[in-house]
Amino acid sequence: MMTTTNSVGTNALSQNAFLQLMVDQMKNQDPLNPQSNSQFLAQLAQFTSLEQMTNIAQTDTKVLSALQNLQQVTEVSMVHQMLGTTVQVSTSNGQTVSGTVSAVKFNQGQPYVVVNGTDYALSDIVEMS
Repeated sequence: MMTTTNSVGTNALSQNAFLQLMVDQMKNQDPLNPQSNSQFLAQLAQFTSLEQMTNIAQTDTKVLSALQNLQQVTEVSMVHQMLGTTVQVSTSNGQTVSGTVSAVKFNQGQPYVVVNGTDYALSDIVEMS
């Protein structure tokens, strides 16, 4: 009896599918001409590599998510500390405006400082005092 595994929305060979293929191959091999030990070890090494790559990919995803969260927390902390600070910002027409940060706004997750009633991105700040 052969068990099949359905995968929805993916073309990747899962760890379970790889193991199932290896077990089925071992069950169905010719007993008078069995698979050599080196072939078996090579397949086992491939499975181990697949498992480690999967673990690394999952870890990378978690680290990236943690770094993005840390960046957001750092930005919020930084802009909060800028309230009441005198800054110079570069305007879209190339001029420099000086004023006090009176508020902080977030637009689509990006922080903006309000100087003289106008919103400016953090990248527009050229000087703080």
